[in-house]
Amino acid sequence: MLTILLARWLTAGEYGAYALAFSVFLLLASVNDSLITEPMMVFGPSSYQSFKREYLGSLLRIQGLIGIAFSILLALAALITGHVGSSRILASTLAGLSVSTPCVLILYVARYANYLEQRPGRAAAGALLYCALTLGATFVVYKRGILSPRIAFDIIGTSSILTAIFMLLRFKPILRSSANMSPKRVWAEHWSYGRWSLGSAALRWVPGNIIYSMTGAFLGMADTGALKALLNLLLPLSNGVNSFSLLFQPYVSGVFAKGGERSTRAPTAAVTMLYIGVGTIYTVLLVVFKHPVFRLLYRGNFLDVAYLVPIAGAGTALTLGSYGAVMGLRAIQRPSSVFAANCAASVVSVVAGIVGTWKFGLRGLVGSMVLSGFTMLLVTAQLFNQRTRSV
Repeated sequence: MLTILLARWLTAGEYGAYALAFSVFLLLASVNDSLITEPMMVFGPSSYQSFKREYLGSLLRIQGLIGIAFSILLALAALITGHVGSSRILASTLAGLSVSTPCVLILYVARYANYLEQRPGRAAAGALLYCALTLGATFVVYKRGILSPRIAFDIIGTSSILTAIFMLLRFKPILRSSANMSPKRVWAEHWSYGRWSLGSAALRWVPGNIIYSMTGAFLGMADTGALKALLNLLLPLSNGVNSFSLLFQPYVSGVFAKGGERSTRAPTAAVTMLYIGVGTIYTVLLVVFKHPVFRLLYRGNFLDVAYLVPIAGAGTALTLGSYGAVMGLRAIQRPSSVFAANCAASVVSVVAGIVGTWKFGLRGLVGSMVLSGFTMLLVTAQLFNQRTRSV
């Protein structure tokens, strides 16, 4: 919802800077997922089932250090962009991102803790609080005429840390180390699992986000804003699927723990078909109502990219379909296979994106999403079948 309001209230150039900075955040979040939240969903229901509060406390300490490191990197990027680059608005936006990123990542840990407990209702309550804080504050600054991409990220950071505190109070995490639990031990296990995922983090980011960097470099900030406005329409689908995945991943991991690798084939296939089906239905509905949706959400702005909705929707549906096999590979603790699939999809995304932009502009760039999504679906399915067929 916030991205929609920013598309309505910011200029095309400002919104393009926000979109580009947000894609940078998603890259950092992918790295963080590999080392913190993804292993958390695997080890939490198994290795640390009896030490949940201690485990959560150790994760929060580790997350705090990683967040500080990310903040320093972003601050340096903002400084360099301001002195060397030609976009002051982008430099200012990156400065705001450097403040908000550690806060958002703490919120992610708090949110995932609810899914480990199989309590999606608590996660939903936190999401409602976060939504109320961000939307309310954004509306106030907009009415005062001071809304900018940097202020938007400041609001996101403040809302995130307040929501995280609200959610973590329920869990009462134990921050001090003990004989059975310490951040050093937790980090060692997360690193052992997540190093392959860490390698695939940037690659996982590439198919869905490199297009913003390409658009900004080849077509300009205004086109970057238009692309973000287009892909915003698919966010409810992606976010919904991601939320269900947070519930399904611990379940599939539990199936593997009880029945071995082959037992994960049935739930993985079911998730794959579910996600492809939901993605297809959502895309069809969006195609039918695309013009009214653009007029409603963007006051008629960005209508010149409405014709790209079917292409973007198809690419998203294919990518989401691959989540089933990815979930299965993570459950059977084969992150190297996920890395290989992300390599293939990333290569296709970059090559097709560059060629497509050169030949067809924004249409070719969006078209690269279809090729990348199909590659990811095909490779993950093949690798998962190979790993589980003979077991």
